[in-house]
Formats: sequence, structure tokens, C-alpha cells
Amino acid sequence: TLVITSALDGNKPDVEATVRNAEVVFFAGGDQCDYVRYFKGTAVRTAVESVYARGGGVGGTSAGLAIQSEFVYDGCAGSATSSQALANPYAHSISFTYDFFLWPNMDHTLAETHFVVRDRMGRLMAFLARQVKDGLTGWALGVAVNEETSLVVDANGIAMVHGVGPAYFVLADHVPEECQPKKPLTYSNFKIWKATTGQTFDLANRPTTGYYLRSVQAGAITQDPY
Repeated sequence: TLVITSALDGNKPDVEATVRNAEVVFFAGGDQCDYVRYFKGTAVRTAVESVYARGGGVGGTSAGLAIQSEFVYDGCAGSATSSQALANPYAHSISFTYDFFLWPNMDHTLAETHFVVRDRMGRLMAFLARQVKDGLTGWALGVAVNEETSLVVDANGIAMVHGVGPAYFVLADHVPEECQPKKPLTYSNFKIWKATTGQTFDLANRPTTGYYLRSVQAGAITQDPY
């Protein structure tokens, strides 16, 4: 176990060597902003990438999962709720980090955890809409897991659900109808795939069927999204 409390720690040769020699690197929960501040751009981050490059495993839980996607909700300005994010997708508590890890098959993704328990579908929808509205991508895929659930992605991009379940994959594939500061979100037809224990989702070749549709109108999800 390594406890890294500064970017200086993230560049210490002994810390880098410990990580580089690992077979698996697992990021614990806590505050993903700490990971952003203490790991991004450091020797430790490069060491983690080297573990994956030689066939090792990399993963995390809660905050440790949040940093595994291409688009990272970093929580550096506080923690947004679904109601806050839907009411104002540009609220102060909504901030993102980019270019942390760029894992194969996790491009265009944004990860969420504690998903159903903390009712985070609404904020995930707002986060995804932001990526498209801000011109960062033409489409963004939310990868979300509930508590006591793991999503294991193999080298071919096949993601399998383990544990209690479920996992959700939420796609924003067009520009929002309304996504402005201090205005409620309006977005029609998010595509949602729900996967239970033992089921898989192909991240490398995203399916074109098997989803259901949910919309946001003036900051309110029009039907139960779960």
C-alpha cells in the first residue's frame, strides 16, 4: 500500500519503482481530486501505464474508478448531485480533468460509481452532455457501476459485470437541445444499456441495439432511467 500525499511523492524514485514492478495496480476510494493533484503527469502515472503495457492489471473503486475514464469528473470544486447538475450543467461543483489515463477501449468514456444507491444517473447525463456541448467529442459514453459490483474490461474491450450489479452504459451521441450555464438541461434520447451479473458490453465495437431511451426536459428526467 502506498499513501501519496503530494506530487513530490508521485515523483519519488522508490515509489515509482514499487509501482513499476507491480503486477496489478488498484486505486482505492476517497477523493479523485487527490489523484488528479498527486498523480497526473508524475512518474507514478507513467509507471502505472507501464504495468498495463506489459500485461498487468489496473483498476480502482469509487474515486479510483473515476480516474480510469478519458473524461474525469474530478470533484475538485465539490461534489455535485443529480438535481444540481440537471438544473445547471455548469454549476461550480462540476469540473473535469482530461489526459490522465488514456486506456485502450476507454476513450470517449466517463466513469461513475455508487450509481443507483446515490441516484447518479442525472448527473452522469449532465456530465456527458457537457462533453459534447463543449466540443470535446461528438459522443460520450457513461460507464457506471452500482455498489458491490465490478466491471472487468479485457484487452479486446469486452466489459463483463461481476458482483451484485448492475452496470449501465449511457450514450450521448448528439448536441444537447439546451445546455447552458444557469439553465436546466434538455437532452432527448440518451441511449442506455443495462447489464446484470455475467453480461457483457463491447466497448471496442459498441452495440447498436439492446438499449432503451430516456430524455431530460428542462432539468427533469422524463421516465425512471434505471
